[in-house]
Amino acid sequence: MEELGPLFVAPHEPDRMGWLIAALAVVVIAVGVIALVRGRLPDALSYAGLMLLPLFGYLLGNMHLLEESKRVEFCGSCHEPMWPLVDAMRKDTGYLASIHYRRGAVPHDAACYRCHGGYGLWGDTHAKYAGVWHMVHTITGDFEYPIRKSGIFDIASCLDCHAQAAPFREQETHQDPDLQKSLLAGEIGCAGLCHPGPHPPEALEGAAKWQASR
Repeated sequence: MEELGPLFVAPHEPDRMGWLIAALAVVVIAVGVIALVRGRLPDALSYAGLMLLPLFGYLLGNMHLLEESKRVEFCGSCHEPMWPLVDAMRKDTGYLASIHYRRGAVPHDAACYRCHGGYGLWGDTHAKYAGVWHMVHTITGDFEYPIRKSGIFDIASCLDCHAQAAPFREQETHQDPDLQKSLLAGEIGCAGLCHPGPHPPEALEGAAKWQASR
């Protein structure tokens, strides 16, 4: 890809996980130094270490796993059934996922999570909970084609970005009180009604049908 300068390089969030791991390493080293100097650890510190260090290791491991699960590569690592959805998103298919991805409207490294994560703290929680069950269904083979999402897509994920955007606000259709009421009540959704669906139907049918459609 042509280098156009630092302005065109996507920014990255600071590596908070790296700092947490470094802090834990400092604690472990400090405890080790105390043990070497004293010949033994104080009883209270020994007991605290036995209880807390495994707990910290468990929490950091899970935080790292959950953070990595936001990545598009993680989502697409299942050849069946997620790979076709990621491939369709990266291609110019004219569907919402592709439009947002190719326009840079979502971060390329976490594009799936950005839309499926929902809004707010509970949105993140629900997305990660759903992701765990996606892995369970994939491992056990307990899924059917076409892949479906239960209910209407949560438009809070859409409004999180679009609600304050001038083009969205200037559309007369969006200003209609009845339409707004129906959208906010979850009676209708944006995708598949006024706007294209999120993914091509062929991509929801599995890798074989997606490859055959290309």
